[in-house]
Amino acid sequence: MNFSATQRLRLALLPMLLAGLIAAGCSSKQDASTTLLGQVPTNGPTTTVPIAEPTPPCAGKNGVGGEVPQGAQPGDLIASSNLSQAYGTTVGYPTNAEVWRILYVSTGFDETDLQLVCGMAAAPKGGPGSVDGVGHLLTWAHGTIGLQQACLPSSNPATAFWGKMAGGIGAVAWGAGPGAHVGSPADGLLQTSLNRGWVISTTDYQPNNTYILGKVAASNVIDAARATTQLMSQQFGPEGETPAAAPVPTSYDTISLGHSQGGHAAMWTAQLYETYLAGTPNAAAAPLRLRGAALEAPASNLVAQPELQPGVEFGQGLADWEMHRSIQLIGLPIGALELQVGPALFSYIFGSWAQFSARGTPTENADFPAFPPAASNLDLSTIATDQGAGTIASVMPLCLGGSDAQTVKKLVAPYRDAAKNKMLTPSLWNLPKEYKADQFFPGGADKTCAETTEPSMTNWCSWIRWNIPGPLGDNPFPKFPSWDGAPLPLMIAQGANDPVIHCIPLKGAPKAEVPDAANCMSSALYDTLKTQAYCPASGNKGHLQLSVFRKNGRDSPAGHLAIPGQIAAAGLSNTPTDLVFSGSPLDKFITASFDGTLEAGCSAEILNP
Repeated sequence: MNFSATQRLRLALLPMLLAGLIAAGCSSKQDASTTLLGQVPTNGPTTTVPIAEPTPPCAGKNGVGGEVPQGAQPGDLIASSNLSQAYGTTVGYPTNAEVWRILYVSTGFDETDLQLVCGMAAAPKGGPGSVDGVGHLLTWAHGTIGLQQACLPSSNPATAFWGKMAGGIGAVAWGAGPGAHVGSPADGLLQTSLNRGWVISTTDYQPNNTYILGKVAASNVIDAARATTQLMSQQFGPEGETPAAAPVPTSYDTISLGHSQGGHAAMWTAQLYETYLAGTPNAAAAPLRLRGAALEAPASNLVAQPELQPGVEFGQGLADWEMHRSIQLIGLPIGALELQVGPALFSYIFGSWAQFSARGTPTENADFPAFPPAASNLDLSTIATDQGAGTIASVMPLCLGGSDAQTVKKLVAPYRDAAKNKMLTPSLWNLPKEYKADQFFPGGADKTCAETTEPSMTNWCSWIRWNIPGPLGDNPFPKFPSWDGAPLPLMIAQGANDPVIHCIPLKGAPKAEVPDAANCMSSALYDTLKTQAYCPASGNKGHLQLSVFRKNGRDSPAGHLAIPGQIAAAGLSNTPTDLVFSGSPLDKFITASFDGTLEAGCSAEILNP
């Protein structure tokens, strides 16, 4: 096969692109061939990825996974470690600011299941700003980078926190190679927020087995924010290590922000915020008030429910769209250079859920159960073939970045031939009778979950529906961001060239038209929120916006990894004045949410028509 000069350059960049597959991850040298195929641990620690250097206070027997101190409550700060000495000279480390790794208490399968979780916090060097005692705090939820502690942001902060987008929230950036748009860290989201006196908190999420578990992610995000307020008092209060000239805020207005897996987490955070704070009080933390949420390509419509979603059919849920989807890594339709995205992500989801379900069952009267109590102890053999179980066991210990990325790609590559290699059981795999190798076809999760009566499969489908964010989630929690019963401002940002969180318009569709719910996960989420919460027939109740970028060359790739940078950029050209957070669509939304100046109403628009 002959390649053009541009194509040869893309091939040369393949290792770099693989390293940034879903988001920047860890630098593990784990060899998946050492994993025992067919074995999915159901209890106990599973971390096999080595951490390159000590990560106090998160590592060790008193760190993540260790025993929670007696009398501790959700949101308690247990320990912190200033990262300036170890990382202060790394690219992107914020100036005139401090970053800490924090160890804190959060909750697992219900509010009685206390866990030690790791995260990070950042604040201006002189302490957080405030107006009339109220500070501003952003809670950032990271995207998919792996399950093990070694993969997570606190273990790799220079990449996964103050690193450039999409892996971190440092420099505004998207694209790779000659098409890369990379701004200065000094103009990025993190530095700009700190310059304004804001505080930022982020969580690793509880590691190993909590992937796409909405309640767990939400509690981890909220408790990280509460722990961060305690850190601010410890550091900058009158008795603190470095007392600030101005008083530390007595309360904080907050915004929930996240991308991909983190978009799912940010939505769940916003839904549970007020309820969780009230149900798990912590007098040591400063009061928090949610002011809005911004979701970037959030994992949302996990299964399609046509009876509840006008215009949506079986096969258009996220699981079915991803199941047999092969995504191009270098913009060329070459099978050997593409990733089977479904099997990679399903390994995390199904492996996590099988493992987490065996850890314990929510109490009968739990206020915050992480899954349907009647559907505990999921049976992996109900959904995965023996081959699939082996893949799951091999992928679960790996990060989606660094040296693990190519290993993950190799492990899931066989499923490109869906007839010879089947990851899931027949009703889910949905193989057509007239199948041809490399053919794309939707999976069968939507139809199976709508029709199954088999108890074990019903349990799996109950978990899926439970973890759907928004009004279609089948769980006992609030279904949209609110405070005192009123919907809070919500932005959903999406690229219309995203094969991961599927949003790809039909061929021939008008360029200035937002893809409909049948072809865009975020449109499906927007539609249900609009009709059931924000803009029902009775009148507008809150502010809801779906902000979409269409594909337009290098300036707007509108892909999954591009959307955090595009929505956080003042413009789309590759110029210093455009690649800045200040004045970007995301900045305008966050600032107006803090100020309370957004008007009620619903809008869905292409930002670059």
